[in-house]
Amino acid sequence: MTTQNIGRLEEIHSMLSAGHRCVRLEKHTFLLWGIVGGILCGGTESVINNDIFPDFRQQALVLISWLSFWLLALGLLDYFLTKRAKRGRDETLSFAQAQMTRAWWILLCIGALASFSMYFYGGGAMMYVLWIVVLGLGLYLFGLFSKFLIEWVGLAMIVLGIIGPAAGLSYEMTRWLAASCFAIGLPLAGWLASRVDDQRIVPRCLALCVWSVIVVGIPALLTSTLLATVTPASHSTQLANFHPIEGEQVVSLPVGTPVLLRLSLDSPVLTLQVEKPLQMTLTRSIDIALQNGKPEGRYRFEGDRWASIRDGLLMLQLDRVQPVIKNRTAVLYAHLTFKIHNHQNSGK
Repeated sequence: MTTQNIGRLEEIHSMLSAGHRCVRLEKHTFLLWGIVGGILCGGTESVINNDIFPDFRQQALVLISWLSFWLLALGLLDYFLTKRAKRGRDETLSFAQAQMTRAWWILLCIGALASFSMYFYGGGAMMYVLWIVVLGLGLYLFGLFSKFLIEWVGLAMIVLGIIGPAAGLSYEMTRWLAASCFAIGLPLAGWLASRVDDQRIVPRCLALCVWSVIVVGIPALLTSTLLATVTPASHSTQLANFHPIEGEQVVSLPVGTPVLLRLSLDSPVLTLQVEKPLQMTLTRSIDIALQNGKPEGRYRFEGDRWASIRDGLLMLQLDRVQPVIKNRTAVLYAHLTFKIHNHQNSGK
């Protein structure tokens, strides 16, 4: 086979490959969805919280309205900018890209509706994990008809979303990981793909490693340093000697301290009337920070760092309910588990 024939075969192969990889994601697409998605992940809880909207139904309605507004506005803006960019290059929107865009919108709707339903059926701790997986699926679908690195980045995001809960990442960590996948991961994926996708597999693997280190490393650094819980300046006081004062206080509850639990149940089928509170017993010593005599969210188990309720390390889970008829009496057995996620011994 002559050199000329080999050259023609390579040209034919390039044309076929270009025909298969016919989806082109514009630079503004990575920037728009990345920046706005990152802001939504990082800032939505400042807009929708218990202080502003105390009822969970209100929060759910505001959330779905908030997401619908931003996603619809962003989608329309991206669509018109993409059409204008293609007209400038005398191109048309390919059939594959139009179909992938529809699939992308279905994924966004699934993410928004699932986030809305979590307010009613639980699972809110998985909200940002869900959005990481949704973003990964969208990139993977686009990558099947676009650049190889986009496909790989999509798979990497899906893997991050799956292993995050298994690794015991806190709610706050998954929140900033989702913000990083949008705000940093999308623009970085577009920038790397434009430079290494035409090269061999080794540069693409190195680019994926660089992407993973940056996207995962920044939220890990953010949550461990910038968002680290401030250690109270006050010395701890034993519970037996506690007297509320103005300002900051730290109260120490030793092992064996009784803790009273008052229960209330709001249900259309059952009512709960508890005259006396249930008494629990501490099995680990804990320090609690107070402000003006009231707990303000910071705590520390013996031998551990200071943490905050907002870190999402503490979780009370009703994991088993069993109805029984015994001696002509209906009995409902319930089992609760109080979990401490991702707790590290670090010394005092």
